[in-house]
Amino acid sequence: MARQIAAILSLDVVGFTARMAANPDTTMAELNQIFEQVIRPSVKIGNGRIFKLMGDGALVRFGTATEAIATAHAIQKAMLGKPVQLRAGVHVGDVTINGEDVFGDAVNIASRLQAAASPGGCLISRVTRQIAGGTVGIPLKSEGAMSLKGLSAPLEVLSLDLSGADDQAERARQSARQVIRFATSRDGTRIAWTETGKGRTLVKAPNWVQHLEYDWTQNPMDGWLPHLSNHYRLIRCDGRNNGLSDRGVQDVSFDRFVDDLKAMFDAAGLERAPVFGVSLGAAVAAAFAARHPDRVSSLILMSGFVKGLGKRNRPQDLALGHAMMDLSRDSWDDGYPSGRHLFAQAFFPESSPQDQDRYARFIKMAMTHADYLRVGDSVDVVDIEPLLPDICCPALVLHSDRERLHFKDQGQRLAAGIRNARFVSLDTANNTMPDYDPEWPRALREIEDFLSTIPDETAPG
Repeated sequence: MARQIAAILSLDVVGFTARMAANPDTTMAELNQIFEQVIRPSVKIGNGRIFKLMGDGALVRFGTATEAIATAHAIQKAMLGKPVQLRAGVHVGDVTINGEDVFGDAVNIASRLQAAASPGGCLISRVTRQIAGGTVGIPLKSEGAMSLKGLSAPLEVLSLDLSGADDQAERARQSARQVIRFATSRDGTRIAWTETGKGRTLVKAPNWVQHLEYDWTQNPMDGWLPHLSNHYRLIRCDGRNNGLSDRGVQDVSFDRFVDDLKAMFDAAGLERAPVFGVSLGAAVAAAFAARHPDRVSSLILMSGFVKGLGKRNRPQDLALGHAMMDLSRDSWDDGYPSGRHLFAQAFFPESSPQDQDRYARFIKMAMTHADYLRVGDSVDVVDIEPLLPDICCPALVLHSDRERLHFKDQGQRLAAGIRNARFVSLDTANNTMPDYDPEWPRALREIEDFLSTIPDETAPG
């Protein structure tokens, strides 16, 4: 016998006993077809090994958490629309291998998760997702803590999101439906803006890289976009030198980005509204609230910063910033890895390699090389600390716990400097979270709960 760590996938047929009682021959024929055409091929592709086959299910061992999750996803996607449904559960832990058999806590917990899954669904322990790290490019939804039979303490659980194809189609429809308008900023720069969704108004501040036309379909890090558009009337813009706004503008100082946000407010006819900002956009949103307190009813600041890398008096931060920009100057058009890939890896280390590559390509859609460098140099010297005491609206400050560039202390300084701010730490290293980051559902709930406490001053009457 040998002990080792393994990822276990447990599969079970929904309603097997009733099916067998009603029509045993048809049921067995259907199950044989599923095992031969769906389960076995998927397990083989995922480098798994079926170590136990029951009449109504199977147990499969994998060497990695990523392979187990990907195989569960492939199987359940292939089962969509079929008359027979499966339940699935995945867990990583200690197992004992005795010949062809495998047993231990990992097997027991995977089976418990499978039993608790909805028909056609799959439950995955949070520890499995954490072990998989950034190699899982599959949307997962947090299901919170579950009490499972035989376990002394509740287990944090996630579920597979199997709506990927439908989500992509809806993203394409949303992109095609949006109407692009233009505002004129203080210095005459044309700023492209649009709105999507219905409900209370939420304004998104401009940040370093965006493109209104391609954000929906080409930007894998805009997980917030469809979610917020489903809940709110979301108004957003391309900042200068980005997307559909004027390119090649020489003045990309931080103050001009604040002016661009004001121009969008004015063009949209907004007197006062909540503002959502991510990374550089969080600093822009905070500065706008300080300078125009009558226009901002509340702030949501995600993975933002008080000072740019060049203003923090931390030599290691400045060295990292210089290294990133130097590589971007010299290897913009290189194949993998280019300076754009380094940017994606630094900001989204727990996203999948495929999505990091997609984001690197998205950067080229959003900005020219010269514009990317101009904006990047201006980000380094941002310092909004003197403005924070002038912010008088409520603020929700969300910050990634293991952020690599804008460390957690930057989010804490934002919250400490705003008199009516609440700080929430997110258990992720991603600056902006893809929609499969386990912390994104929690961040969305925090945003919704926060806005529910703020009077809707954009509502008619």
